[in-house]
Amino acid sequence: MSLALKVRPQTTPDTGEWVRRRGPFVLGVLADAIQDVGRRVNHGYDLWEAVRRQARRFESQHEGVRQFFDHALTQFFEYHEAREEEIGALRFLDGWPDIQKGPRASLFAWSLLYETDTGCREIRRIRVATANSKLSPWAYVAAHLAAKYQTGTEPQRIWVTEIGLNDGIEFHLISGESPDRVEELYQSGGRDFVLAATKGEERVPGRTCGSCEYLGGCDSLIPLNGFLQANSPGPWTRSVSASDLVLYEACPSRWYMEREIHLPRVEEGSEPLLRGLATHQWLAQAHGRAKACSVDELPDPADIDRLGSVGEAAVDPGDYELAYPFLRSHLDCCPLHDESIRSLTAERTLYAFDAQADAVIATKADAFWLRGDTLIMREIKTVQAQPEADKDEIFSAFLAVAWDLVALDTGFIGHFGAARGEVQLEILSPDVAVVHTYSTDDAALMKMARGRIRRLGRDWLADVQWTPTPNPGCTHCSVRRWCGVRDAWAHAVATKVAAGAEDISLAS
Repeated sequence: MSLALKVRPQTTPDTGEWVRRRGPFVLGVLADAIQDVGRRVNHGYDLWEAVRRQARRFESQHEGVRQFFDHALTQFFEYHEAREEEIGALRFLDGWPDIQKGPRASLFAWSLLYETDTGCREIRRIRVATANSKLSPWAYVAAHLAAKYQTGTEPQRIWVTEIGLNDGIEFHLISGESPDRVEELYQSGGRDFVLAATKGEERVPGRTCGSCEYLGGCDSLIPLNGFLQANSPGPWTRSVSASDLVLYEACPSRWYMEREIHLPRVEEGSEPLLRGLATHQWLAQAHGRAKACSVDELPDPADIDRLGSVGEAAVDPGDYELAYPFLRSHLDCCPLHDESIRSLTAERTLYAFDAQADAVIATKADAFWLRGDTLIMREIKTVQAQPEADKDEIFSAFLAVAWDLVALDTGFIGHFGAARGEVQLEILSPDVAVVHTYSTDDAALMKMARGRIRRLGRDWLADVQWTPTPNPGCTHCSVRRWCGVRDAWAHAVATKVAAGAEDISLAS
C-alpha cells in the first residue's frame, strides 16, 4: 500500500484529518550537491572547484552530517574522475531521469545519469555506506531509463552502477550493454515489477510506516494513543522504539546519525553482544514452537551435529558456545512449563500509532504470552553476573520495562483481549536466572513508568538539534568518525586524572 501510494503522486488516501507531515530529506541535500557539481562542470567549471563550492550548501546541517557529506562528495567524484579516464568525458544529464509511458504515466528513478559524446551512458545509484552488488529489477528499470532518455546523442552502451559513498567502491550491475539488450532485460526482468508497484493493496506494518501516506488511516497498526503523553505532536511524523530512547538518552547526536540518517557505522563485535544475539535467536526458535525449552534440545556446544535441532542453522556454532551457559540457566524459568500459558508471538516487532504524538511506536518484546486474562510481555537480558540491586533499581536500569508497561496500558491489553498486563524481566547469568515481574495493576509503578516515558519522549519528539553529549560510550560509538566532539570525554578524563582529581566525571 505504501509503495503504491508513492508511485501514484496524484492519489490521496482517505485518512480523515490526518496528513503526514514530512521532515527534511537530508540525503536530498547531498543529491542536490552532486547535481550542482555536474551542472557547473557542464558550464566550464573545474571539477574540484565545483565540489569545494558545495561546502556552503551543508552549513545548516548537523555537524556529523556535514562531515559525512564532505567525505561522500570526495568519494563520489574521485570515482567519477577515474571513470572518465576509462570511457571519456562525462556530461551530467539528470538527477531524476524520467520518460513518459502514456498521457498520465511516467517512469523515473532517483539516480544520476551521465553520458559521453560517443553515446556511453551511465546511471548511478548512490548508497550511504557500501554498494550493493546484487542484480535486481531496479537495475533493469534504470538501464531502460538510461537508454530511452532523450538527448542529442544516440545511446550506444549502457552501464548501471552502484557507488558506496563510505568507501568509494562501485559495482557495475549492468556493464556496457547495447540499448537492444537493455530493452530485453527490462521486458523480462523489470516491467512486471514496475506494474506490480502500482497495484499494491496489502498493508504490512514495518519500518516504513512512518513515511507512509496512509499511516493515519491504517487499521493494521495497534492504536496507542497517548503512549508518549505528548501535549502536541513533534515537528513532523516520526517513529520510535525503546532502544531509540535509550540511545537518545545517552547522546542525541549519536541517535540522529545512527538511527535517523543511517550514516556509515563501524560496529565493534563483543562477547556480550554476540552471546545476547545468539541467546535471543535460539529462544525465538524454541518459543516459536509453543512448547517448553528442555535440556534434551540444548546440545552441548561440542556436539556440532545437533546444533540444528532447534531452528535450522539459527545460531552460529561459535556464538552458540557463548550463549550456552545462559540458555542452560533459562531452562528452569521457561514460562512455557506452565500449560495455562498460550504463546502469541516471539521476537516479533509490533507496530502501533500514537495519534496524539503523530508517532509510530515500535515494540519488540522477546515474547508475548496470554495466561488467563493477563497479557505477558517478557524481556530477556544476559549479564555476566546478576546485579546486586532490588526490584525497583532493576526497573530503573532497564527502560524496556517502563516502555512495555505503558504500551500494555495504552493499548496492547485491549488489542489482545486481556484485562491486565504483566512485564517479566528475565535476567540470565551463566549460573542462574532471575525473573522480576511488574504489573500494570501497580498504580505507583505505572506512575513512574509513564513519567519516564513522558520525560524522554517529550525531549526526543521536540528535538531538531541533536546535540552531542560526551560520555564514556564515546570510545566505542559506532558513528564516532563523524562526531566533532568524539574525544571530548577522554580528554576531560585525562585532564582530571593528570590534575589528581578524584571525581573524573565530565559534568564536574
